[in-house]
Amino acid sequence: MKCDCRVIRSGYDGEKCFVHARFCAAPDFMLATAQYLDVTGCDLFSGLYSGISIDGGETWSEFVPEDGLAPLVDDDTITVPCDATPMYHKKSGKVILLGHTAEYKKGAKAPTGKRRYTFYSIWDADKKCFSKLKFIEMPDGFERCGNGSGQSLELENGELLIPVYFSVEGDPAARATVLRAALVGDEIKVLEMGNILSFSVARGLNEPSIICHDGTYYMTIRNDECGLIAKSTDGLNYTNLTHLMWDDDSLVQNYNTQQHWMHVGGELYLVYTRRGADNDHVFRHRAPLFAARFQKMRLVRDSEFVVVPERGARLGNFCAVSLDDGSAAVMAAEWMQPIGCEKYGSDNSIFLTFVKSDD
Repeated sequence: MKCDCRVIRSGYDGEKCFVHARFCAAPDFMLATAQYLDVTGCDLFSGLYSGISIDGGETWSEFVPEDGLAPLVDDDTITVPCDATPMYHKKSGKVILLGHTAEYKKGAKAPTGKRRYTFYSIWDADKKCFSKLKFIEMPDGFERCGNGSGQSLELENGELLIPVYFSVEGDPAARATVLRAALVGDEIKVLEMGNILSFSVARGLNEPSIICHDGTYYMTIRNDECGLIAKSTDGLNYTNLTHLMWDDDSLVQNYNTQQHWMHVGGELYLVYTRRGADNDHVFRHRAPLFAARFQKMRLVRDSEFVVVPERGARLGNFCAVSLDDGSAAVMAAEWMQPIGCEKYGSDNSIFLTFVKSDD
């Protein structure tokens, strides 16, 4: 596998750092989003910023704040859009940004965790900015539901499959499901909801991502203690929830960190982090980013390779994008916590790695 890993921006002032760097590829441009993290807090985020490349990712504009994706202030409560992922919607030719919200009390250093909603925004190609955020309407009981760090999927008819996770009052274990939705103008309308997956270990099922490969849909899910995989024949209803395993039936030592899918050379790959890579100094072993071929509900151990290198900072909030030419790309930002991780060489670089098959 051939990896071309480049830095598209860098620099750290010791107070804030860009996180949640993710991108999508439209026919004529690439569009990335990120947001600042206050390193003195826990998940203490700014509003969203965007950057553009018009030369296939070779060069990028400065990341600029998006006015429509700024924090919402209501009395003493601040609601911030975060954990966002842009996707190019081929049917409409539009870029859709999907994510969820974090809620803070003024002056707090961490989210309240009381409410979470899935937001979306549409890129205005003429004005070169995102629209003001909107929220996907959900039924009662889904007041803690979000698409944070999710990898969604466009079907051939233009409908969307949007994975979400949610929790209910009194139960710390989140559950996962998939929404089938339609983009009507600039509105996302939920058409149907799939079955609900549950896993009663620690905080349950978080940050699901989905893909379709050879007619089967796969979901990869974060759990505090392990990575999890499920599969589906229709993209909505998932079964065979199982631990992330190697092809020798041993556990992949991934935990408490998201994973994402990509197609390279017609094969399906998973991008992930794990223990056991001389990375005990990295928070939750969230660097380097690895990838390996996925087949028969297993990762092929001897296909593993490094996508983004480790320099002390965690890389676990990232995206993977399958490109039309059969290659893929991964974007990740160095998350500069815990304070002092820069002693290993990290400087809040945003990495963009293009991955091509050797064939």
